[in-house]
Amino acid sequence: MKIPILRSALIISLISAFAICGQSQKSESYECVRATPEPIIKKEVYPRTTFVRRKNRSFPFNDIGFETVKFKNGEKLIIEHTGCENYTLIFRFETNRFKGKTADARFWYKTAVELMRQAKKGFGSNALLDNGVKALSSYIKNNKTLKYAEEISFGGEEIRDVVFLSQVKKLRGNSYKVELSFGSGPL
Repeated sequence: MKIPILRSALIISLISAFAICGQSQKSESYECVRATPEPIIKKEVYPRTTFVRRKNRSFPFNDIGFETVKFKNGEKLIIEHTGCENYTLIFRFETNRFKGKTADARFWYKTAVELMRQAKKGFGSNALLDNGVKALSSYIKNNKTLKYAEEISFGGEEIRDVVFLSQVKKLRGNSYKVELSFGSGPL
């Protein structure tokens, strides 16, 4: 009588072990801390805002979000939301109010800070963005030579926060694309 009970207990234990092991592997491979992007712009502030999710071709188990804001002055902001273990927001401003040589990094760093401060009313208080803009301002103040794509760390040591001005590109007419990224992770 004891052998069938032991055999049943052994079978249940093995099934449980395989199920737990299989779930663990699945969650490590297919679940992300931040797999589903959510909009950050308040539509009551910027009503001409759209948000779409698309499959990420590199990581098909999580989506990429694209939030597009069309400002009253005709300028545009596209925010790309990505992330899995790391959370990243890429801001792409298309502006014609600022004009300068694309090689003048100092001018464009100051412009990026100004653009973020102006857009802030649309996303309110956000620690990553608020602290990132402060880090950009401090970087401008404390460095004579500024470079694009220079990673500026701020925040914690375990979970790093970074910001950088990726690029500035002249567009058609008198418009410029100003792209800056804010990231946090690994989460």
